[in-house]
Amino acid sequence: MLWVLPAVAPRPPMPPGEHVWVEAEGLRLTSERLEVAGGSWGLAELRGYGTRRESPGLVLPLGMGAGAALVVPMLLLQPDSFRVTAALVVATLLVFTAIARLVAAADTYWLVVRTAEGERPVWHCQDHQLFARVEQALGEVLEPPAPAPREPPVRRLALVR
Repeated sequence: MLWVLPAVAPRPPMPPGEHVWVEAEGLRLTSERLEVAGGSWGLAELRGYGTRRESPGLVLPLGMGAGAALVVPMLLLQPDSFRVTAALVVATLLVFTAIARLVAAADTYWLVVRTAEGERPVWHCQDHQLFARVEQALGEVLEPPAPAPREPPVRRLALVR
């Protein structure tokens, strides 16, 4: 059997003096430009960058697991029947599914670039070490993300009598 694969366009050769800082699936950061998902920006065009971290929602798996963990002991107290056995199997599967979801949950890290047109998320990954390398390399040539503005502390005066 012969498989015909579509031709992948080779990346254009880098100009002399340009070197790759970080290369990963969907991202290539060189000393001159950032290439992400088909888009390319010269580092001189970028006004800065930001990062965003998204954590997976764990309320549903925890709720399912806790609910199933409460149902299983109640089902064990019921007399033997097909319905009880089926419900017990389903509840047990829900507990193991919730545990597997908690174990497999990983944060997603987003790279947001600032250009003349505004901010836009351009790349994401779940590998924290890779994302830290990209962020460190960008931080050496671009303006790092601005720290979140701090709210002044609220001072309350208490009347003393």
